[in-house]
Amino acid sequence: MRGIARRDRRQFLRGASYVLALPVLPSLAGAIADRLESPGGKAKRLVCVGTQLGFYKPEFFAGSESPRLMQAVDGAGLGNEYTTISGLDHKGPTGNGHQLVYTLYTGRVVPSISLDQFVAPVLGKDTRYESLQLCCGEAQQKASLSFSPSGVPLPVTLRPSALYARVFGAGSVALKRQAYLIDSGKSLLDDLTGDAKSVAARANGDDRRKLDEYLTSIRAVEDKLKRRRDWLDKPYPTPPERLQLPVEENVDGSFLLDNEDLMWDLMALAIKNDSTRVISMTIPITDRTLFVDGKPMSEGYHRLSHHGNKQEKIEGLLAIEGRHMEGAARFLKALKDAPDPDGGSMLDSTVTLIGSAMGDAAAHRRRNYPLFVAGGGFKHKRHLSCAQGPVQNTMACDLYVTVLQQLGFEVDQFSTSESDLNALLR
Repeated sequence: MRGIARRDRRQFLRGASYVLALPVLPSLAGAIADRLESPGGKAKRLVCVGTQLGFYKPEFFAGSESPRLMQAVDGAGLGNEYTTISGLDHKGPTGNGHQLVYTLYTGRVVPSISLDQFVAPVLGKDTRYESLQLCCGEAQQKASLSFSPSGVPLPVTLRPSALYARVFGAGSVALKRQAYLIDSGKSLLDDLTGDAKSVAARANGDDRRKLDEYLTSIRAVEDKLKRRRDWLDKPYPTPPERLQLPVEENVDGSFLLDNEDLMWDLMALAIKNDSTRVISMTIPITDRTLFVDGKPMSEGYHRLSHHGNKQEKIEGLLAIEGRHMEGAARFLKALKDAPDPDGGSMLDSTVTLIGSAMGDAAAHRRRNYPLFVAGGGFKHKRHLSCAQGPVQNTMACDLYVTVLQQLGFEVDQFSTSESDLNALLR
């Protein structure tokens, strides 16, 4: 009952057809009682993102002065808010790497629970969704990174419009309604203007700005959804002769990056309004040719990942992976700019992990994973080489033990861990 009572004290906008949850506004009555609970850690939210085709590691690890894949994060003013980590993997079977990318957050090939689902029953017990599982494109391989305690893969949400309906629908904005809004040029917020003004009138200056930023972010996502819908009726650009394009637009193929951009924005909004505190997202393998800045790449994403050290292919791959990190930077900046009701920013209290159980897609190697951790109140160092220095670690799950402890879980082992990274990050 305690959790239900706390949710009832949350602030909402109510229109004729909608109930829209708001971020916590501390200046309003009842906000102090609405402070978020955690099991006692410095952080209270977890976001786990994984790419099935890895990252080009020479431009990923921040041991160099300005790796290209970190430029978007650095450019967002977050250079002191993250750490890339080299030298860790699962030390598991060395079979086809593509078949085992799903092990990123489980650490095991045998059926076992994933990191996000380990924490979800505790961190997510008082939110609308205990956890959200997303995939921003083609489910060609095993798409889910989230596994139940018995090792069953959890279903993923593929369509940004479906995620939008879940985050803002409160049971009333179904997909048909969302399609109507997109087609009519209207907004979810149109029927809520009066209630928004009433809430703003009762809030202080900081909370009014926070409310305005939140509603502006929702409109921005709706605008992206509208632009994406426009593509349905537009012809494809003329491709190079050797390039084979899909016959029609869909969420599974060439528009993976557009779907991913929307997912990042919706994830930030879901965290801000406390719809969930646990999210996983898969950036999947696809053979399709992706569109970057409205133009098709020279080859499919999968083929570009098998670059053979050819600079032209590497440049194409970096263009795609750069978009992954641009979305991540936008997501992290949104959390950095959002105050947490318990002090600090939402970035400070949200651990975000980005990585892959594919160490080198060009050779299918599963060694030395590209791993990135941001926020969460860690003592970030930009880069850690776990194969060097006074504390040597080899297991990726050592990182996960430190993450769990930062979230307040009293554990000293997770999956295949042999130690932890506490001395390096906490």
